[in-house]
Amino acid sequence: MKHINEEIKYYKETFKQMFDFIKKYFKRNELKYPSIVLNYVKQNDDMFIKTGYFDPNTKQIVLFMDGRHKKDIGRSFFHECCHYIQDIDGIIDKSGYTCDKITEDKNLVKLEEEAYLKGNMAFRSWTEEEQKNGKLK
Repeated sequence: MKHINEEIKYYKETFKQMFDFIKKYFKRNELKYPSIVLNYVKQNDDMFIKTGYFDPNTKQIVLFMDGRHKKDIGRSFFHECCHYIQDIDGIIDKSGYTCDKITEDKNLVKLEEEAYLKGNMAFRSWTEEEQKNGKLK
């Protein structure tokens, strides 16, 4: 258990700049900051591991840490923030999606397309700005 707590502490420190940036965005847009759970559950080492999710019932963003590159976790965070904003805007409720498989629900496809596009572009913009300002290497 001590090892897991140390890992979570490491990730909180590693992502502090990113979390602070998102907090400012939410504050500037008068949005409540989401609850974030850093999950360090040991997963299989295959390509089908869970990376993260937004739960509209609890309003939590859950990010899985184990076996992932920091950049991948950052992209997941921005992606899930997009789903959080979709929820705030009522888009998730209005979408009519019924399951979490894009091969079975075309309404979910629209939600995911927006989150992938906006989340990845926002993450890339943030990393470029941070690098330009010498905050990231």
